[in-house]
Amino acid sequence: MTRILIIDDEPMYHKMIAHALHPLGVELDHAEDGVQGLNAANLIPPDLIICDVMMPKMTGYEVVRRLRRDPRFAHTPIMILTVQSDLEDKLEAFEAGADVHLSKPFIPAEFVAQVTVLLRRVELTKSIQVQRRTSDAHLIAVQSLRGGVGCSSMAINLAYGLNMIWKRPTLIVDLDLTAGQVALMLNASQKRTWVDIARFSPSELDLEALQTIIGSHESGLAYIAAPTLPTDGELLTPDLFKEAFALLRGQYDYIIFDLPHAFNEISVHVLDETDTIVLTMSPEMASVRASFAALNTYSRLGYPPEKVKLVLNWIFERKGLARKSIESALHRQVDLVVPFGQDMLVDAINYGQPLLSTKPNETISMLLEDFAFSLSSVEHRNNPPLSPSQAWLRASKRAKND
Repeated sequence: MTRILIIDDEPMYHKMIAHALHPLGVELDHAEDGVQGLNAANLIPPDLIICDVMMPKMTGYEVVRRLRRDPRFAHTPIMILTVQSDLEDKLEAFEAGADVHLSKPFIPAEFVAQVTVLLRRVELTKSIQVQRRTSDAHLIAVQSLRGGVGCSSMAINLAYGLNMIWKRPTLIVDLDLTAGQVALMLNASQKRTWVDIARFSPSELDLEALQTIIGSHESGLAYIAAPTLPTDGELLTPDLFKEAFALLRGQYDYIIFDLPHAFNEISVHVLDETDTIVLTMSPEMASVRASFAALNTYSRLGYPPEKVKLVLNWIFERKGLARKSIESALHRQVDLVVPFGQDMLVDAINYGQPLLSTKPNETISMLLEDFAFSLSSVEHRNNPPLSPSQAWLRASKRAKND
């Protein structure tokens, strides 16, 4: 039976939560302060934890931080339920590692809906973990040498699209160790990040340790978040990343890397190993110049031209360099033009909802979904799924009509 631990010093809320969750048929454990809560969680690990903030002995934020430092609770959903409802309070809850921040007094229907989503995510994570694969992952790296051109948005939507098209284990890896935003763009808290495996040497690292830093989006898409602070990235070594990648590629069908705007040792290692490089740019001179430098570097590294896909993201509403001029300057064709849709993309970032999840019928979404479909492995494209997803049906239909 599903077990939920409630940590709250107000007995009234214990009763209110029990009444609201009664239709779900879950088993409830109660603790009246943070210390009792930690002891209860350690005694019998729950499937979900609901925690107040202002409690005797220890705040709810500290409870969450301590739980997240324990690998056993790396993926346990945690809801902060508190009277503190300011934006700063919500941000502190997410930074501590909570999945959801809900204000007291709560609306029962909203509360139950949030709990249901969190419990569904637990089951989805368990089902993904038991899937077995017969080949290494198909690797896709998304890069730009100039920031602000939608590189992370491209990576997020490609990963989401591949996950929804094939319904196979898919992982997005944030390698921008200075200012990575993958977790933010998935509306996910940075419970555990790359820095949580920094204590391991490459020879000590194993899949069990890696699993503790892999989060799961409600869609089933897995992710590894960048460190919260730029200085934390300095604790990680290139050899540790290389060992992590070697272990991960046998666990997923698709791994998408959101690379930093540089050719450091880790980036070059990923680029060497990847099947496809998605070079993202915008229609302005600085971006074209950066893309020319990237293409030149790819050539010097010995990558065949067909390994690179060039994406032109039209981030300007009116002005911008002409596509033909850009192609002439770079001596190659653009593979995908993403039309202007700044408001939609900004909303997607601010709300942490990939565009493909909220607006699948928009032109931009269809283009991105089709692009994801085109980047799928040859094995998948040559073998249609027995139970096709709605995303697969949409993308394959459009591909036949082209």
